[in-house]
Amino acid sequence: MIKKVINNCIPLCYLPSGRLVCYKHGIVLIYEQGIIVKYIRFSEGLKEKYLSRCNYLNRLLRAGVRAAIALDERTILLSYDNKTFELDLVSGVVSKGYNCDESVRPLMFSKVEQISSVDESVYFGGYLLNMGKCPVSIYKRDSTDKWKVVYTFPQDTINHVHTLVSDPYRDCLWIFTGDFDEASAIWKVTDNFKTVERVCCNDQKYRSCVVFALPEGLLYATDSPFSDGFIYLMNPADYSVRAIAPIDGSCIYGCQWKDKYVFSTTVEGDGRNLSKMEFLFGRKRGVGIKNDFVHMYCGNLQDGFKEIYKEKKDRMPFYTFQFGVFKFPAGLNISNSLYFQPIATNKNDLKLMELCE
Repeated sequence: MIKKVINNCIPLCYLPSGRLVCYKHGIVLIYEQGIIVKYIRFSEGLKEKYLSRCNYLNRLLRAGVRAAIALDERTILLSYDNKTFELDLVSGVVSKGYNCDESVRPLMFSKVEQISSVDESVYFGGYLLNMGKCPVSIYKRDSTDKWKVVYTFPQDTINHVHTLVSDPYRDCLWIFTGDFDEASAIWKVTDNFKTVERVCCNDQKYRSCVVFALPEGLLYATDSPFSDGFIYLMNPADYSVRAIAPIDGSCIYGCQWKDKYVFSTTVEGDGRNLSKMEFLFGRKRGVGIKNDFVHMYCGNLQDGFKEIYKEKKDRMPFYTFQFGVFKFPAGLNISNSLYFQPIATNKNDLKLMELCE
């Protein structure tokens, strides 16, 4: 069963206790068993308090928190306006923030743990358009508002970093990068970034944002708008990939829900060689985007994957008013409900939604 929970509400992350942290119009909400148990003021800005109440302005201005992760039950990290902040959920105190570089932000934060080859901490990779393939760095959190560069991809190597994946079964870290040609790649990291090896590249089947390390290998969905989309399983022994299930588009967002894995497709354009007019007003789907619907798939290797929900993209331009997607909170979801936010859909745009088992 699907139900609407809160309008204009971004699901951010799960706390270790399982409580859900959300964001709405400059306020961080803590949501527990269907009830908002705490409100914390995060931003007083005009954009957040007033302009973001209009869905189209919200999407045009890229309002709200773009990525988040829980450090522990008390503290969360948030990416907001190209800066990374830390919020104390008990005191309500917001840190001064960290700005790594102009126009660089995380697509998502990654918690590295349960491996000996890379230090435990929270990391993120630089995410920016970067068509010129300028150097892109990996950042590690040392303490509040203190981050350091642990590795930099050289000039002409990648466009940006999608995700970093801690793999306790192989005792290593994986980095997935994009987007085009040899920049679409998978990298294996050991020895605290002294060894960074590109193991797969130059094929859109290696382009992914949502990856899970399993005993059987790396489970991921592809993120290519101009080639057919699949959920794959990569064998880390020989780096071969096996198609698990086809999907109807590219995938930017997903999550783990108990013992199942959720992937959502994106309604977007091709992404290559965009003119200014195409960037501002384009609505032509990439050839890998099979229809105008955002699809959600759920399953695992034992039971397979099936579509469990979909919504149609609205008629607004892709790049100016955002792609059609479903966003999920970061972290493991151990509850009986799957929370997500449709963006740029014509039915439940920017609402917090709940899918019950």
